[in-house]
Amino acid sequence: MVSPKRKVERRGFTLMELMIVLAVMGVMMGMIGFSLSGGGGAALQASQRQLLGLVQQTRAKAALYGRPARLIVSNDEQDEEKFYRCLEIVVQDANETNQWVVQGEEKYLEDGVYLLPYDDSKVATPDDWSDLAYSVWSHDEQGSMKLKDSFKGVRTEGGGQAFSYLEFNAEGNLVCPHEGDSSTPSYPMLVLANGSPSPGSDKLLRFDDVNSVSGILLRRFGGFAVLDSSDFGIGGRGGSSGSGGY
Repeated sequence: MVSPKRKVERRGFTLMELMIVLAVMGVMMGMIGFSLSGGGGAALQASQRQLLGLVQQTRAKAALYGRPARLIVSNDEQDEEKFYRCLEIVVQDANETNQWVVQGEEKYLEDGVYLLPYDDSKVATPDDWSDLAYSVWSHDEQGSMKLKDSFKGVRTEGGGQAFSYLEFNAEGNLVCPHEGDSSTPSYPMLVLANGSPSPGSDKLLRFDDVNSVSGILLRRFGGFAVLDSSDFGIGGRGGSSGSGGY
């Protein structure tokens, strides 16, 4: 009598596959490290490298655990210290889809460097600021998430602080938003710039230097392009592409 074959469900990467992925990421980061962002000063360049590293870590976590992972950044106007400069990696809990397991400590961008939000409703920019120089997340303008403070390493949805986020699905692929009723996805793009708090104003941050802008354009299946001010139509030398494709 022939025993029935068991259906084996495979989720995420094996340890060996993950080690290979991390090794490739290390080589890739070393190759592009020298070319990241030519303008905006050392702090902006360091923040761009840090951000790219966090993006790659988030992707690897999603693939390793076989569950959605998000790189979240505070967009809570009540917390000026963390507003668009404090980031954290979270992975969806295996049993509770409204809970997210924290992966390591919060990370802050360099002093004076901030992520740009979805538009200029919360920040002040000069008249010649490019309309392209705003971040595109894995959600639409109204889709940010709210999470309670971490308790025993877990954040629960509903109430608490507001976050914008970049998401990778259980296969480690980038989740891309759709604009309105369009069936064509927009590729997430994280934009960084030198900025400062704006006390006494209805805008929490102000960005004055159109040449101190950089960013990362993400691709669905692992590729990316590093951006500088010229990629937003405001001077500079042009961005460079990383490994992978759409």
